[in-house]
Amino acid sequence: MAKTFDIVKVLEVTEQNLKSVAQANLYRYWLELKADKELPAWSDFNPSVVREALPDVMLFNAQSDTKFFVSITGDNCRENFGIKASRSPLEEALPENAVADARSRLTHVYNTRKPHLVTKQMRWEAAVKKELQQQSYTVLFLPFDVEHDTIKLKILNSLYFG
Repeated sequence: MAKTFDIVKVLEVTEQNLKSVAQANLYRYWLELKADKELPAWSDFNPSVVREALPDVMLFNAQSDTKFFVSITGDNCRENFGIKASRSPLEEALPENAVADARSRLTHVYNTRKPHLVTKQMRWEAAVKKELQQQSYTVLFLPFDVEHDTIKLKILNSLYFG
């Protein structure tokens, strides 16, 4: 089954554009942590507050040369995309056809230091019936400040299929 990620739409990051309760709660929590700061601190993030979102998240470490590493992968991301659970570079973690788009979006978040929201439509041809299949999903990117020698930004990526 060959998958393609061919229809992408960038949306304004608002609660109204988040179709998932888990993503909306995650975004509200991010705003609460941010308060009047430029970005919330990763050290303030408590995963138990947004427990329902955790199976659908990926956490990226961004280095100053905009190299991205996957450090945490939720259960649903591993199952839906076949992503490894271990820490690995973006190019080794994601399917080959998703790397360029992911790098572009992560670089955008790294440079702007602002949340980013996209909807995507994944299309593929079913092997048995040779029918075109598709699945829509939403991806929310949330940046966090981090105090670390080599990691310059943490980017929490939340996926919602529906």
